[in-house]
Formats: sequence, C-alpha cells, structure tokens
Amino acid sequence: MPRRPDPVDPTTSPNALFGASLRQWRKSHGGSLISVAAEINTDFSVLGRWERGVRLPPIEAVERLDRLYRAGGFLTSLHALVYAAKTGSVPLAGTSPVSDPVVMDSARRRLLLGAAGIGVSTALLPGLEQLRTIVDDRLGGPDLDAWEDIAWEHAHNITSRPLAQVIGDLSMDILNLHQVLASVPSREAAAWARVNARLTFILALTLGLAGHVRESRDWWTSARRAATQTGDDEFVAAAHAYEAVQALHEGRPLALVVSRADKALALTADRPGRAAAEALSARAHALALMGDRTGARASLDRQADVFATLHDSVTGNETLEGWPEPRLLHTRSLIMTLTKDSSAASAQQEALRSYPPSHGRQIAQIHLHQATTAVLKGDISEGLNHAAETVRSIAPEHMSQFVLHIARGVADAAPPGHKKQPAITAYREQLALTTSKEDM
Repeated sequence: MPRRPDPVDPTTSPNALFGASLRQWRKSHGGSLISVAAEINTDFSVLGRWERGVRLPPIEAVERLDRLYRAGGFLTSLHALVYAAKTGSVPLAGTSPVSDPVVMDSARRRLLLGAAGIGVSTALLPGLEQLRTIVDDRLGGPDLDAWEDIAWEHAHNITSRPLAQVIGDLSMDILNLHQVLASVPSREAAAWARVNARLTFILALTLGLAGHVRESRDWWTSARRAATQTGDDEFVAAAHAYEAVQALHEGRPLALVVSRADKALALTADRPGRAAAEALSARAHALALMGDRTGARASLDRQADVFATLHDSVTGNETLEGWPEPRLLHTRSLIMTLTKDSSAASAQQEALRSYPPSHGRQIAQIHLHQATTAVLKGDISEGLNHAAETVRSIAPEHMSQFVLHIARGVADAAPPGHKKQPAITAYREQLALTTSKEDM
C-alpha cells in the first residue's frame, strides 16, 4: 500500500509554507509526484521532500515548476521571499545568492503588485489566493465580521481617497470575496449576500466617478442582480437610485434616469430611506434638465419630506451608506441653479457651509454651481474664471466624472450667441486637457 504523504503544517517554517504552495499548485495542475518530477528532471522523492518542507528547492527547479504549472511568476516570487526570510539574500538563477536590499524589495514588489494587478500580469492572482487559502484553512475559515468591516471601509474611502486606488483595492477584495463565498455556512448566506451586494455596488459607483462609463454601466447591472439576491428591496432600490444619479453625469438618456429613479421609489414607497432620497435627487435633476421646473421642484420638496423621516443613524453617517444633510443641501443647490431660482445663491452658500474641508470633490461641485449661476446671469467671464480656478484647484487623483460634468455645464449655460467666445473656447480646452490627463 503506498505511503500517505506527510501532512504539511504551513506555520512550522518558511520551507513548509513554500512546500504547501508547491503541493497545491501540483494538485491544480493534475500531476502526480512521479509525472511532475519527470517533467523537471528530478527524482519524485526529492520533489516530495520539497513539498513536505524538508528542504527548499533551488531556484532553477522552482523556475521549471513555475513554467510547468503556469504560475505566472508566483512560485519564483514566493521562493525569493522565503529564501530572503531564511538567509537575508535573494537566489538568482545561475549565480550565488546575493545580499541586496534593492533586489529583495523588487521580489516583494513583484509578488504584491502582481496580487493587486498593478503593472504585473494578473496571472499571479490565483497563486496568491492559493497561498491565502492555506493560511485561512489553518485559521478556521472566513470571518463575516471582518468582511462587513471591509465593506464599511470602502464606503468611507470612496469619498476621501483617490478613485484609482479605491478601484484597485475593491477589485482585489471582490475577487477574494468570491473565493470565500464557496465555503460560507448556509446559515450565514443572507449576510454574505449583503456583503457581496455592498462591494459590487461600491465598485459600480466608483468606476462611474472615475469616468469608466462602459465598465460602470456593466457593473451596475451586476450590482442590481447582487442586490436582488439579498431579498432586501432597500438594497435593490439603492442600486437603481445611485445608478440613476450617475447616469445623469454620464450623459445617458434622461428617460432611463427617470425610469431608474421611479423604480427605486416604487420599491421604497412604504419605507423611506437613503435610496428614496437619492432617487429623488436623480428625478429632480433629470426633470430640471428636461425643462420641467415644476416637476423638479416637486421632487425636491418630496425629498425634504423623506429626509425628515430618516433615522439619525442614516443622517449622521458620513459614508456612502448614510445620507447626511449635506446631500440634501447639495441637491437643493443644484436644482436651484439649473432652474435659475432667485434663491440659488443662498442655497449654494448653505451647501458649502455644510461640507467639511475633506470633501473636496463635493465642495468643488458647489463652486461650479456658483459659476453656472454667474454665467446664466450674463457674467460669463466671472463664471468661467471661477470655474477654471475650481478645476485647477482639484488634485488630478481626486477629479471625478461628476465634477467634470458639472464643469462642462458651466460653459453650456452660456447663451447660444456667446458659446464661441474665446474665453469659452479656452475653458473647454482646459477641461479637455484635464480629461486627457485623467486618461493617462
């Protein structure tokens, strides 16, 4: 009877950790010890010792295994880290080990950047997930509380961190989450569905803010489906409502915006919440753009009524998952601006006072409301100068699609006979340059 392989304990030593990863890659590849050993010109007993962590294989053998398993450089990078942990140096094929902090840091970066999908092939991702699975198996499986914290953190980060960074982190977390979902206890399925819906929703919104319109549209479809799986109408309504707001800034059909907003309102008719408040923002904005001043103001008034019913836990939550007073005042500022209301200036000032300094993107939009009002009143130079200064003051990594859309609206507000003025042309060129930098 063949001897059973010795168990591998990944916590006993760096060698054992590397060996456990080798074994998982071989099992995924579908080869036996004998067949794989023959492929890399070594004895199967030697390969077995490597997998049990008895010894660390030489870099040349690891490179052959990496190619055989199509590990995309994961095994060689992990080998370098394990070797460095044991010896303080990095193994280089065909040379003696060198103690070089720069090379060691390069090895670490290769593994970590590959995991994040930044500048290195995403082929490293499956390998990193296998390594994490080994660790999680030792720790007892996924932690729901930890994942709920991750979702909360992303809801906070979207308002304060560079959008590209948020997208990268979110993508990795969603990938990791879907590795976890296959093994969650059935009694926790509903709670895990909510985590999935929240992360998918946040990624769809962040992609749109960053100007990735096509990707955002597709992810909103996924977000609505993920929300449906929670069985919670508020989740489904929120996906419809926030997509509606984003669709306005992406130039999607206004009929679609109104349809999404009305769907959200129908889902939340008996339970006013953040989804209803957000849907009324979209509806008021769309109607204002369609020239329906009365309908826009009616939606604005209805939104104020909804806000008055919101619980303190919602109005006091400054993250994406809350709906604090600045959002109400922001909507009022926008609608008063677009409908040329006589109280627009006071609404803009009130909205500005409501935001903390850290909310740079939102504050910039209110300044652009002020610039739009100036242009609508005929003070074209004043409005364009205010808008241009606002755009220049925003760090490129904090520029969003919402800001750019409102900024373009400043020039669009000029009377038809003035749209070809040199000042407007120069302003549009500044915005075009800003957009091209975002695409780089």
